[in-house]
Parts: sequence; structure tokens; C-alpha cells
Amino acid sequence: MRSYELMCILDPNLDEEGLNALTGKIDEVMTKEGIEVEKTEPWGKRRLAYAIKGNWEGNYILSYLNAEPEAVSEMERRLRVTEGVLRFLTVRMDEQRAKMGRRKARLEEKGKARKANKQKSLSEETPVEATKPTTQDSADVGKKLDSSASTQDDSPSEETPIEATKPTAQDSADVGKKLDSTASTQDDSPGVEEGS
Repeated sequence: MRSYELMCILDPNLDEEGLNALTGKIDEVMTKEGIEVEKTEPWGKRRLAYAIKGNWEGNYILSYLNAEPEAVSEMERRLRVTEGVLRFLTVRMDEQRAKMGRRKARLEEKGKARKANKQKSLSEETPVEATKPTTQDSADVGKKLDSSASTQDDSPSEETPIEATKPTAQDSADVGKKLDSTASTQDDSPGVEEGS
């Protein structure tokens, strides 16, 4: 036997006696087919998303069942032709539970894998204390700098000496002459005469 949920929407125009009679008739159909009803929950009258057979409201009833698949298909066939049943839906719950169980197991497995990867990455990192320089390291660096300075070649390089790039007094005089000549050519340029 499998577990099922049956949701029925019944005619909202039925009075209390008519609703109980219809519910009893549905229960009778189920017991004839060998369906075991675990629990029935009346949800009451609720508004529908769209009109069904001209009704905007319906009486909802939820039932939990244990049955064989053939019995459920026969029950559904009879509910389709029963007067007063607007809609019904039968859902196999053991399949839903199995699907949810598999999903939950997958999520737990992913969570464990993430946690293990995080722990692994944290353990691979070097601790901060190991990367801090010590006084011995500083002394070693100083020795290396002194030894590299003494091993450098003191011969003149092929680069231009610094004295050759310093400006001389002659250079300053030449710049001054150039400035004077450009100023005088700007004054001699033809332009519009004033006062004409």
C-alpha cells in the first residue's frame, strides 16, 4: 500500500447536512475500493483563484489515504462523475517523501563537502607567525646588502657622466639671447595701427 493525499473542492452552495452527506458518500466510495482513510481535515469555505462551474468559492477537504494504485484510479473515476465535487487532486506522498529525503541528503552531502574543503584550505595556509621577520632575518639581509655593495665594479660605466649634463654659464647666456630675440620679433609683427 502507498500513501496518498486527496484534496477535494466541494460545491459551496451545499448546506451543512448536504456537505456531510457528500463527505460520507466519498468515504463510502473509498472503503468499497479498499482504501484506508487515516485522517480527514475539513478546511472550510475558501475563495478560488478562478470560477469553477460558476462558483468563486469552494469547500475544501483534505484526506490522508493508504491504498493500492488501482483502487486510487477507481476512486478518481467515481469522483469525476460525483455531483457536488468541483475539483480534486490526488498526490502520492511516499514518492514526495522519498524525493524530499533524497534532496535533503544531497544538501547535507554538499554542506559536508564545503566544510571539508574550507577546513582543508585553512590548514594549507601558513600561519602568520611563520611569515613574521625575526631579528636574525634582518641581520642576514644587512649582510647581503653589504656584500653586494663591495662586489660591485668601481670602473666607470658607459653612461654619460653627471658633470656633462649640468647646465653651464654659456648655456644660460644662450637661453637668454633666444628669449630676447623672440620678444623682439613679436613686437615687430605687422598688426592693426592704432589711432588711424
